[in-house]
Amino acid sequence: MFSWKKRIYADAAAATPPSGPALAEMLRLLPLCGNPGGLHAEATAAKIELEHARATAASAIGAHADEVVFTASGTEANNLALTGTLLPLLLKHKNIHAVTTAIEHASVLEPLRALVSHGLRLTELPVDPSGFVDVAALAGAIGDDTALVLVQLVNSEVGTVQPIRDVAKEIRRVRKLRKNSLPLYVHVDAAQAPLWLPLAVEHLGVDMLTLDGQKILGPKGVGMLYIKRGVKIEPMVRGGGQERGLRSGTENVPLVGAFAVALANAQRDVESCAAATAAVRDFLWEEIRRLLPDAVLLGPAMDAGRVANNVNISIAGLDGQMAVIALDAMGIAASTRSACSEGDDAPSPTLLALGVSPEVAKTAVRLTLLPNATKQDAMRIASALEKIAQRYRSVV
Repeated sequence: MFSWKKRIYADAAAATPPSGPALAEMLRLLPLCGNPGGLHAEATAAKIELEHARATAASAIGAHADEVVFTASGTEANNLALTGTLLPLLLKHKNIHAVTTAIEHASVLEPLRALVSHGLRLTELPVDPSGFVDVAALAGAIGDDTALVLVQLVNSEVGTVQPIRDVAKEIRRVRKLRKNSLPLYVHVDAAQAPLWLPLAVEHLGVDMLTLDGQKILGPKGVGMLYIKRGVKIEPMVRGGGQERGLRSGTENVPLVGAFAVALANAQRDVESCAAATAAVRDFLWEEIRRLLPDAVLLGPAMDAGRVANNVNISIAGLDGQMAVIALDAMGIAASTRSACSEGDDAPSPTLLALGVSPEVAKTAVRLTLLPNATKQDAMRIASALEKIAQRYRSVV
């Protein structure tokens, strides 16, 4: 059986281990055998726990309980958000436009590109070398036929935190100028954010927001889509009409309950947790630069809109995949890019969109810390990278 003893886990952007409270809640709920849709006592017990979890999750982000739809993953939530809003409009109006950025997660970009074959006009906006989208350019890309704008809150590879409030403000301005009845929604993939940023949805100004259990010290196999009251959306999964008819299938109450606990805990002390982790992250980068002066930070500067736990580096002459394998052998878990495309040998599309050359992109190593990371962990990671660079990198 796998043991965490003496290992350092620095791949939190891919998945996090479930916290003690999340595990305890899941174990508490596992004995529930009733289907929440039934009428007997066992079913009622499951229904009560389901709605308690819904209320807990909603409260954590300042939403109403009836604005929360549970899904099986963040990917499913993203697909529901964009397909559920855009496909009905495409069938009705034929000519519909959506705006997104070139560095969105594959679970946003791929469904959008699939809808192009149904007539969707798609704009994928470029980003600057730090990964930021130009808000003015985004506003300028919105036309009378634009129905949906999709911008992630935190990029999973380089940690760029997008100015979502500014994006939402521009969209509200454009809405007021509209002379047709077409909706204009803003969806935010916030899967990487709950441990590091406050997510009050009214403050952010968003219409839909995606979360994922495995990114927040919760379980895998559960996600959530916040859907603001008034947003018109149709289901992708049809059947028994669960989750307000938007996501059929018997709800997994133990996973949903554990997810809600993890989300509430993540948001409760989010600013202090982020500050503490950012201090370790900064120390890690300082140690890497001290031991490997030619290492290059990819993405935004540490103090310029980078999420608290992310360090993405290039070490000239050191293949990123080789570095990750060598780190693993030394007891350190890291990655080269998004886990959804980790097996792909092609350079990261995100790094290429930042203007990084294919050669440099292939040297990228992504280190994403857990909230309990320490400076001792940072020193061990930096030391391991130095040894690996000495052993495996080619002459540059």
